[in-house]
Amino acid sequence: MHPDSSAWDVQPVPPEPAQAPPEERFRILVESVQDYAIFMLDTSGNIVSWNSGARKIKGYTAEEIIGRHFSIFYPPEDVARGKCESELVTAASVGRVEDEGWRVRKDGRMFWANVVIAAVYRTEEDGERKLCGFAKVTRDMTERKRLRDLEAASQHMNEFLATLAHELRNPLAPVSNALSVMMLEPLLSPTLRQCRDVIDRQISHLTRLVDDLLDAGRITTGKVALRLAPVDLRDVVSRGMEMIRPHLVLRQQIVEVKGPDAGVIVNGDMARLVQVAQSLLSNASKFSEQGGHISVEIAQENRVFAVMRVTDDGCGIDPAAIDSIFDLFVQADTRLERRESGLGIGLTLTRWLIEMHGGSVSATSGGVGRGATFTVRLPLLAASLAANNGHDGLGQAGASESGRGETLAILIVDDNVDSADSMAMLLRMKGHRVHVAYSGAQALALAGKTNDIDVALIDIAMPGADGFTVLQRLKQVSALRGSLFAAMTGFGQESDIERSLSRGFDVHLTKPVQLPLIDALVERATERRTGR
Repeated sequence: MHPDSSAWDVQPVPPEPAQAPPEERFRILVESVQDYAIFMLDTSGNIVSWNSGARKIKGYTAEEIIGRHFSIFYPPEDVARGKCESELVTAASVGRVEDEGWRVRKDGRMFWANVVIAAVYRTEEDGERKLCGFAKVTRDMTERKRLRDLEAASQHMNEFLATLAHELRNPLAPVSNALSVMMLEPLLSPTLRQCRDVIDRQISHLTRLVDDLLDAGRITTGKVALRLAPVDLRDVVSRGMEMIRPHLVLRQQIVEVKGPDAGVIVNGDMARLVQVAQSLLSNASKFSEQGGHISVEIAQENRVFAVMRVTDDGCGIDPAAIDSIFDLFVQADTRLERRESGLGIGLTLTRWLIEMHGGSVSATSGGVGRGATFTVRLPLLAASLAANNGHDGLGQAGASESGRGETLAILIVDDNVDSADSMAMLLRMKGHRVHVAYSGAQALALAGKTNDIDVALIDIAMPGADGFTVLQRLKQVSALRGSLFAAMTGFGQESDIERSLSRGFDVHLTKPVQLPLIDALVERATERRTGR
């Protein structure tokens, strides 16, 4: 021995984790876990160990919590109904219990937790297993629950909006059909023609409100898919103008359109961009005086952007409201005496749709009474930078007039009597033979008595046999195998259309069905019959 060895202060060296006994390695592992509260309970439910994750999630230090009963983490109502004792009994009986629910932190704040309690046994010398406590693992699921709740709320809202749209469109359908009948009547008095035009405008307005509500739900949940193709902004403005022309004529407003001779082409969804143009033009018209002036400018900007600028000389926008003008359900003027009503959705949809196209929309105004300008910027399609000799003509064709001289046999199946009868009246005025069934059973009975059906218009949501069931049964009738089958329903979301087509319908028509669509359907059915 070294002569000075008696002076040495020899201390045992703690083993490295890899050299430590298995129990110590497990303790170190559990202690290092941060995302899970892991601790042990004795057989009575008192806390006997505590890890760093438990400190992080629940807020207690080991000194504060060890020895206390685990019911301290449960809301008073759960403690009162014996939930804690029940979980221990279940775990001891079947080995483990898992639960999700509200728990309480040290500071009193609630959090949503996933909890697993597992019974821990030791084997006695005589081979008998004896309960020695419980292992409890808790995970904070508050954020995940919030996201789940948001998703569920969004789904419920979409279902509500779809149902609301269906219920609104059903009564709209017979009114729209009756209006179409009036349009075909040449001998209306001036008073009745004026009343007819009022009904036409208000039906269009209500239909657009329903569509805007559904679009708001679709876009916020990412369920709108753009069908992109080269689109000329001149065509977009032209179609938007056509859609609001009756309103412009009524208010005696003048619209001036300025633009280049060559096309201003973007990569866009024609229908959605027309919706944007219609919304901005309608907004300009609504908030301008009788006889007001609206200008629309179409241009290229720095050979990078396509620009559509809509300017009016109307009531203007308070500078304090500019920043919120595109927010959902927000309107710049909320006074009871405001000149125009609405849901405050149109400009929000405009912004969302333009942003989906990779563009932007902004509003400027000199203030109240000094008009407003809305500017849309979209990425310019590179192909438009080359010489452009004209419009691309996408979607230019409307419903053909052909087919009006053809007489078809048409079956209408709809449990809404007014909707069925008014559509039948309209089709008979156009020279067709019409059979009407107010239920699936009546439709099948009619089909069994006649082989004279070229087109079947079938409602989807009917009591008893729904439209899909009726469709499948009608397709089994050999005489109808060349017939055209159209769903005619108040459900009009993209998922509804896809479902109708995937289930065997040739066409999906959303109520209220406009006269040009009926003409187009008749033309298609005539072509099919000719080709039989």
